[in-house]
Amino acid sequence: MPEAQIILNSTDAALTVIREGGGIGMLPTYLSHPYVVSGELVPILDGEQTVRHNILAFWTESRRGNPNVRAFLNFLDDIFPNPTPWNTFDGDEK
Repeated sequence: MPEAQIILNSTDAALTVIREGGGIGMLPTYLSHPYVVSGELVPILDGEQTVRHNILAFWTESRRGNPNVRAFLNFLDDIFPNPTPWNTFDGDEK
């Protein structure tokens, strides 16, 4: 693999560089999805992916029935449906 000429520690910056013609790069699907759908970006290693991390929520047993905890978990389910819209290019669930 060739050495990177641009090294960034921000996915937003990487998106900007790639969109402006700075070459190829690796972006999370939640950022790249609208640009892939519009045709502005084209996946070149479709199907390849890196290790993903889940969002985990922890609470003490004493708060198990707490309505605030339940409301927050429901909120997370609403904003992060399974599968997420940005991981369903072309309407296909992956």
